[in-house]
Amino acid sequence: MYIIADNTYHMNMTTTQLCVKCQSPFGITDDDRAFLERVSPEFNGKKELVPSPTHCPRCRMQRRLAFRNNGYYEHRTCDLTGNKTISIHGPDSGYTVYDQKAWWGDGWDPLSYGKDFDFSRPFFEQFRELQLKVPRMSLQQLGNENSEYTNYVSYLKNCYMLTTSDFNQDCYYGFWIERSKDCVNNFLIDSCERASGSIFSIGIYNSRDVYFSANCSDCNYLVDCRGCRSCTLCSGLRNKEYCFENMQYSKEEYERKVAGLTLHTHSGTQQAKETFYGLIRAAIHPPIHKQGTVNDSSGDFLIDTDNCTDCYEVMNGKDCKHVIGGVDIKDVRDCCYANGELAYENCECFPAPYQSCFNLNSYTGRNLLYCDMCMNECQNLFGCVSLKKAKYCILNKQYSKEEYEALVPKIIDHMRQAGEWGEYFPVALSPFGYNQSEAFDDFPLTQEQTMQSGWKWTEQIDRVAPDTVQAASLPDAITDVTDDITKQTIACEVTGKAFKIIPQELRYYRDTSMPLPRRSPEQRRIELLSARNPRHLFERPCMHCSKPMQTTYAPDRPEMVYCERCYLEAVY
Repeated sequence: MYIIADNTYHMNMTTTQLCVKCQSPFGITDDDRAFLERVSPEFNGKKELVPSPTHCPRCRMQRRLAFRNNGYYEHRTCDLTGNKTISIHGPDSGYTVYDQKAWWGDGWDPLSYGKDFDFSRPFFEQFRELQLKVPRMSLQQLGNENSEYTNYVSYLKNCYMLTTSDFNQDCYYGFWIERSKDCVNNFLIDSCERASGSIFSIGIYNSRDVYFSANCSDCNYLVDCRGCRSCTLCSGLRNKEYCFENMQYSKEEYERKVAGLTLHTHSGTQQAKETFYGLIRAAIHPPIHKQGTVNDSSGDFLIDTDNCTDCYEVMNGKDCKHVIGGVDIKDVRDCCYANGELAYENCECFPAPYQSCFNLNSYTGRNLLYCDMCMNECQNLFGCVSLKKAKYCILNKQYSKEEYEALVPKIIDHMRQAGEWGEYFPVALSPFGYNQSEAFDDFPLTQEQTMQSGWKWTEQIDRVAPDTVQAASLPDAITDVTDDITKQTIACEVTGKAFKIIPQELRYYRDTSMPLPRRSPEQRRIELLSARNPRHLFERPCMHCSKPMQTTYAPDRPEMVYCERCYLEAVY
């Protein structure tokens, strides 16, 4: 029986309420409430309970992703040194921005921006003022070498235009690239070398356009293959060699088949891709894409997860829920791009501070609340920006432990009265235009819709050089390309936006006999991400046994999607 009270419907001990933004119903379980109690901060022995969310999981996701820049860079000067730099914050953003060396250096003191909390004003309003004053990093990087045009990255060497990537060398144009070398134009790959155009794959070597596969080498255009070598235009293979369009050939026959594709030319590559896309549509698909052991988990692109619900792009996770982009996480909920333990509503916290909530761009530490860009083992901070190795600070002002534990509960009570406590930062506080954020990929809006929501929209000006080359006029074969191409500007064949071929990229295409791309890096990224299903679960029946299942393939999608049991029987 349902009892209606205050827009909340009760059935046993599970609560279903309406999202305040989209009005969709969503559930809050006893397990959710127990987690919120575990993650709630404690002051002088008393917990300040984090309330149940008012937004549905997807609206919470959209709000967090609006704070992640999606690969847009601008030239500007460092506000401390005056040196020219590259930044995700443009010169007209209104933020104070320091380059990497200046921000990490000792030439400034973030505590000098400290301010008293004003109980006559909302917290978010005061926090916004602090955000605009305290210097921010031009780009979020750690331990890089010769990898200037990268963001949300660490320990890169000779890399260019990577986002959300770590421990890579000589990789260009990629999103979520881990422990890889000599790779170009990839999305979500790990431990790969000489891979291009690949998606959600592990251990790929000297291959192009490999989707949802593992431990394959010298291959072209594979989907859902494992342990394959020298295979082309194949799907669902396990430990095969010299297969072409899922047919077995001798080594000599196979090599003749591949040579006939003329993959060193643009025309040959385009024809092969059309065949490949047809192969993907005709393949049998599992309800979720995963690698390794996944127990009782739901979502997509999961690697070694256990009891993870509605999670996407997660590697080595346990007991997590509503997570995007997690690595080595445990008991984490409603986070985007985080790792660590016991965290709630954090975005780009890698690793997330332990037992921390509502943070942004803050790495390591513990007991952080509503902080932005606080680094190096900070502890017990509330509403702070750009602190390093700090403790017991509120709005960047230093307090004693006793003063901190007495004042924070009063601020939380003040936020409760204003409806702020338990809510993530409003999208209006994002440094980026909505169309420059990752939220735009998952939740596209028009400029008019964005402005009606009170969010920013950034106009992007494409400056095209007068000597721009049209993509259609590029040489068909890579063997006909001269070094002069790196000095020219090319117009994307889809959008017309200008782009360039960098010398190291040209070297890769020559070494791997690949034709020049005719689409801009931005367009290539969009097309790679389009192969990723929505980060959303749908109910639909297995197309083999009709058993109901959860999957990221919408019910009206034409692909053949089998339940886990039927899928395994089909491919093994």
